[in-house]
Amino acid sequence: MSIQLRIEPAFARAYQRYADFRPGDTLRLYVRTGGPGTGGLFYAIEKDEREEGDAVFEVEGMRFIIRPSDFWYFDGGELRFDQRYGEYGFSFANPRLLGE
Repeated sequence: MSIQLRIEPAFARAYQRYADFRPGDTLRLYVRTGGPGTGGLFYAIEKDEREEGDAVFEVEGMRFIIRPSDFWYFDGGELRFDQRYGEYGFSFANPRLLGE
């Protein structure tokens, strides 16, 4: 299965500037549930190694990977750097999940 995801170059550059990630790094994008009370979803990013079946997106020399178990959350979406949320801030929009 393949997925469609748009990652703005500004997103990749922000992580190079603020998180010391470098061209050639492989970063995993993922979704987890957690939090107090009823919990919720959160999107996260961390250095990782590519595995068989991962979707791979190369932006600004960096590789972003997504495991098949997380395809559903990212497919059809767009990741953008959003300075309103701080140095590592990003926004994620996925009209497919919102029913738009």
